[in-house]
Amino acid sequence: MCSSVLFFACNTPVTKKVLIIGRGKISAQENNITMTGESGYTEETVEVKGDKPVSWNVTTPTGKTTVNIPDEAGIYILNLKTDTIVGSQQNLGQDLGGRTITQEELKVKIDSLVKLTTGANVNAGAHNYFILPNQLAKVSSNMEAKIFGPFTKIPGSLEADKNGKAPEIFKFYTNAEMRDLIARLKKNTL
Repeated sequence: MCSSVLFFACNTPVTKKVLIIGRGKISAQENNITMTGESGYTEETVEVKGDKPVSWNVTTPTGKTTVNIPDEAGIYILNLKTDTIVGSQQNLGQDLGGRTITQEELKVKIDSLVKLTTGANVNAGAHNYFILPNQLAKVSSNMEAKIFGPFTKIPGSLEADKNGKAPEIFKFYTNAEMRDLIARLKKNTL
């Protein structure tokens, strides 16, 4: 479930995109974001025009809050779920090249994922993210970056960006979803 909403004057360019991740139904009317319902998974992309900071009044079943979107252009995630969202940039073309991963490499990957679920060693410079409920995080300055939220798989094939290069890709999970992935990976260790 994805749609876009535009804010502000029609002749002002879109400078920010906010992927709102929540549950139930999300609606965006001017600077008011409302999430109703407490089950299921939903995403809503909101495009923001202009180079000024914006404040949103956010209402969810758990209460009201104000979310401040800075003046910096880029793509953001607003987590309205009750679980933390974690994720990182995915580097295409740097996979394992069809070879088998060693036990040591698997253990390092598991350790890295465990640290991600606790927020250890997380920072935007490393392109990994730990987004608490009701928090906003800037993911990329690249407005063409592709973001795949929780419960969404990265497609098997992706188109190159407008310059013919591999797209900038980010994958996010709920903390619960990541813990399930870690448990499955641990079953493959000796």
